[in-house]
Amino acid sequence: MPGAPGGAGWGIGADRQRTLRKLADRADASANAPLRRLVWWCGSAVFLTGVVLLGTVAASAVGWAGTPGMFTARECHREESGRGGKSVACSGSFVAEDGSLVDTAAVLHWAEGEAGGRIRVRALILGGYQRESALDAALVAVLIALLATPAIGCAFAGLSRHSQDRLAARLPGRAFKSYVRWRS
Repeated sequence: MPGAPGGAGWGIGADRQRTLRKLADRADASANAPLRRLVWWCGSAVFLTGVVLLGTVAASAVGWAGTPGMFTARECHREESGRGGKSVACSGSFVAEDGSLVDTAAVLHWAEGEAGGRIRVRALILGGYQRESALDAALVAVLIALLATPAIGCAFAGLSRHSQDRLAARLPGRAFKSYVRWRS
């Protein structure tokens, strides 16, 4: 039936279908394929969890999530961070704009922090506080992309060979040729 999944007309050219059939004929159907696919899916789940957690942080950084309020530093001190770096940790209080949350034991890593300083922050859903900052949001967006790339790769590797072929058949010419070379 034309247009049916797996049928002769699933939306790709005859040349690509022949190429994919040749690859499938050469493919080894090893007994450990289901276990290997499970491992790839688990890897994808780990990376996607990171993407979700970082997405929550990014949403707070741009002001889409979390509880907005004001942090007032009681005291600030320099801390050693990895590889000889230093950061400033401030303890103080957080008061939500709407008064729904007051935290007198709030801690914030704030590079410019000093005792008595005030800064607008958001209480994160995951705990802690974060400044609203386009720079922080951009940094987190880059980290999300770095985690999403292997997540997609792991998810693709976890698909059956037939499903991989069907997805690859829809790739642009150069990408499809790369896929065929990789599979050969």
